[in-house]
Amino acid sequence: MKVFKIAIYSFLISASLWSCIPSYSAYPREYNHAKADFRKQKVFVVNKDLEKEFKILKHSDIYEIVEDSTNAAKITLHPMMTRTPPCGNPMIGSMLTVGLLPSGFPYDISYSYDVAENSTTKNYQYKLQVYQSLWLFNIFRLGRTFSKQSGKALLGSYIASNK
Repeated sequence: MKVFKIAIYSFLISASLWSCIPSYSAYPREYNHAKADFRKQKVFVVNKDLEKEFKILKHSDIYEIVEDSTNAAKITLHPMMTRTPPCGNPMIGSMLTVGLLPSGFPYDISYSYDVAENSTTKNYQYKLQVYQSLWLFNIFRLGRTFSKQSGKALLGSYIASNK
């Protein structure tokens, strides 16, 4: 009987954790609809080994990323710093209600890179905001990943800084 209770409790805890499906949104909300309707500069990314940073730059669609570095500017990515709230208390409501009660967390991201072209280097720094939502009904919003929404936030910040 004791093994059965442990199995039931384990199943309930697992189900409550699995039902909280994450979805991300760029902030301010206008950045979700930003479009790169400008001429894109051809760039070669020097350090693609920073995978998260590279995916964000790729999803931002600010630059045309090429594999040949001869006729392109060179981008050097810097490690991003992500700040999240130190406490996971908002997630408890979602877990106890099996994902029916939504909860969310803000992510503050410091994103920077250098663009080197014609012996000049320019540093770009952006403060990105992405919001993570945990909710059962996020199952209908599966394409909203962290890297895609961070890319939209980067595109929106880039457009706003170049106005």
